[in-house]
Amino acid sequence: MERRDKNTKGCISNAVLPCNRRSVSRPHTTPGRHPLSICIAATAAWAVGSSAMAIADASSDSGHPTSASAGVKFNTAFIQGTDQPADLDVFLQGNSVVPGTYRVDIYVNRALSGRRDINFVANPGSGAIEACLTLDLLAQLGMDTSGLNDTSTTPGLCFDLSAKVEFAHVEYQPTSLRLNISIPQAMMSRSVRGYVSPELWDEGETAAFINYSFSGARRSRSGQTQDQYYLGLRNGLNLGAWRLRNESSLVYGDAQPYRFRNNRTFLQRDITAFKSQLTLGETFTDSQVFDSVRFIGAMLASDDGMLPDSERVYAPVVRGIAETNAMVEVRQRGFVLYSGNVSPGPFEISDIYPSGSNGDLEVTVIEADGRRRVFVQAYASLPIMVPKGALRYSLAAGHYDSHDEAGASPAFTSATLIYGLTEQLTAFGGAQVAEDFQAGNIGAGINTGLGAVSLDLTQSVSQPRRQSYTGQSLRVRYANTLDLTNTTLAVAGYRYSTDQYRTFDNHVEALQADNGTAFDRVIGRARDRIEFNLTQALAEQSASLSLTGSEQRYWDATGKTRQLYLSWNAAWRSLSYGVSLERSQTIQRDGQNRSDNRIALTLSVPLGDSPSSSRAFGNAVHDSSGNTNLQTGLNGQVFDDRNTFYSLQAGHDGRSGASGSGKINTTTPFGRFDAGYGQGRDYRSFSVGATGSVVAHGGGVNVGQPLGDTFALVQVKDVAGARLSNFSNIETASNGYAIVPYTQPYRANWVSLDTRQLGADVELENAVAQVIPRRGAVPVVSFKAAVGRRVQFELVRSDGSRLPLGAVVEDERGKLLAAVDPTSRALVLSEQDSGELIVKWSDQQCRARFELPPRDPQRTYDRLKAVCL
Repeated sequence: MERRDKNTKGCISNAVLPCNRRSVSRPHTTPGRHPLSICIAATAAWAVGSSAMAIADASSDSGHPTSASAGVKFNTAFIQGTDQPADLDVFLQGNSVVPGTYRVDIYVNRALSGRRDINFVANPGSGAIEACLTLDLLAQLGMDTSGLNDTSTTPGLCFDLSAKVEFAHVEYQPTSLRLNISIPQAMMSRSVRGYVSPELWDEGETAAFINYSFSGARRSRSGQTQDQYYLGLRNGLNLGAWRLRNESSLVYGDAQPYRFRNNRTFLQRDITAFKSQLTLGETFTDSQVFDSVRFIGAMLASDDGMLPDSERVYAPVVRGIAETNAMVEVRQRGFVLYSGNVSPGPFEISDIYPSGSNGDLEVTVIEADGRRRVFVQAYASLPIMVPKGALRYSLAAGHYDSHDEAGASPAFTSATLIYGLTEQLTAFGGAQVAEDFQAGNIGAGINTGLGAVSLDLTQSVSQPRRQSYTGQSLRVRYANTLDLTNTTLAVAGYRYSTDQYRTFDNHVEALQADNGTAFDRVIGRARDRIEFNLTQALAEQSASLSLTGSEQRYWDATGKTRQLYLSWNAAWRSLSYGVSLERSQTIQRDGQNRSDNRIALTLSVPLGDSPSSSRAFGNAVHDSSGNTNLQTGLNGQVFDDRNTFYSLQAGHDGRSGASGSGKINTTTPFGRFDAGYGQGRDYRSFSVGATGSVVAHGGGVNVGQPLGDTFALVQVKDVAGARLSNFSNIETASNGYAIVPYTQPYRANWVSLDTRQLGADVELENAVAQVIPRRGAVPVVSFKAAVGRRVQFELVRSDGSRLPLGAVVEDERGKLLAAVDPTSRALVLSEQDSGELIVKWSDQQCRARFELPPRDPQRTYDRLKAVCL
């Protein structure tokens, strides 16, 4: 059986076995030089033992220097277990590094800054082997090199950081392939915090993909069957720097034929020099200053992801209460953004990506028995604030896209500009110009001790059909986090518009109305609107309070719309409970008032002490019509599978009587899938759902989990079933590729393989890799792997004598395989069943022919004696 010595990090087996590269990353060396095997150094240190350490300690205590320059020597006669002189001189010099190129993890001021190939050369002054750090490299790592005026700062030459910069220090740890660089903070550039140089941005490979989201339901009630299916598609094609994207949906149900609808199709690429994105096709204008407008044309807009300390875009969270296994649909301006199944009780949907940052979200809850509820949730962006000196802009030109062949499509241009005057003050403004329409905006954002607030004023002039309307709209937005009370007011906004104010959307609607165009949906002109999102955390009580609400009134419509959601979630010992209150009210243009109030109570308790134990739960929902829905059941993991979950429940509803339902969902390397069934007194329902992706690339076709805007491919050549340790349930397919479903653009993303699952016959040069993709890119992260048979060779000379400790073993191509241990053995991963080993030490070498016996699956590795001639 294989044994690992904890002091040598997996390098010792039986006596002393050479390096297992799955546990230690291999250095990359320049041609013609023997690389330093970490395990050789570990073997030498182990072999020298405590006696040699005692000599070194004695030298130190005696006041003699112990640095490499002082020429510390160890007496190899203390090494036991070998009858040949050990060849360890190169490994016992200084920091145990020989000249060459090594791939190392670079830590700058204790922060990981990347993984790079670094050339190690002899220092002309001390003679020690040190990392060659050029000024260009130091600048990329964040050092301010502008104040250095030394002649040794010639680009491309090694810069002696420790000698030239006071308090700077460079240390290399060969056992962990880690290069520690300490630079005084005064010498660090302030602008590179959280920023990666554009030189490192990966454009990715040519690839095409389909990201799908499917949900379906079949309901039978009173002898009638009703089907409803939704398929959302996000398709893409990457060619060089260009990215083609399409968003569309296919809907069927409610006695209507299949309906395919294209949301948008556009071509996009980075403009690195301007830190922006160029978009051509169907898209939406920027929404920070003006309301977002759907159009066909071209847009050049800043990309915050390319900049340091970028601000995140506010994403909406839709909350509500479902009485049964229901389907939830979220629309914006008639386009379906989300469709999925939820369990009974309060629900929260956060993975919604609106097309533009304004436009109310229409939420439809379809219960298992066919009942439909619709409410509107306001959606707006955060206050406009950028750092001092930061510039954000957007330029767009094209034709308004009404998504109707008979609709008006006037040409227009739009421009916005945001600039940080100080750390506390941001100025912004913009203009929209079209035939018979002009709008201008000016505003400012202020960062105060009580939070961030922005205020802006927009004036519009609309002249449809020789009529003139001039009005103003005032908008105030606020956000704050009170650390003392753990209170977060994510969004609080208020907007007031005069009777004559028109947005560009309103202007186009007026043009279409004059043309006699019929509309399925007409939105009234907003008079005022307020929305807020408040979260209060109570850490000591393990509780949180969340409040979301909005109200909007219209000039040309009676009444208003209101939406309110209040929830309290807490825990007492192992019991988790929550109370939710939902109120939605809509007063339509025809005067019809539709309102719905409901309150929900949820309870959940584990049925064991294990984290994977099932939980018993109960839900109670009471609505404004007096109906009460009660549900109780169990949910948890299926057979302790962390990727598959079930839910079983039974209940009673005032309308449908007794009911029962069940649901199962699972996450696989090929996607996420769920299925549910429910039955009541007069209805039956069955629901299914699936989300995933299909990616075609140069290495073949792979299926995987749902994709983000930017994703990556992992390649482990000729190895199937290799799992990733930092992503859930992702493994390589038969072609050696796997899909990493999401990566952060313009930032360092680490991908690591779970080497525990590879087996003894697979050896990796590196189990961790870094990728820095551009937005929308599909980079390939390649791991070099060797597949063969693990063999422990006992190497002897023709006279039966052993080979010296530290001798290196190579294959016929000169590839380093292992080092000889004190018992003249070497553990090798052989990619061939027969061949020749070359053993080198000092100025000598010998060759050993071998032929492996038939493979025995019961053995972790084979043992074979070989004569080296």
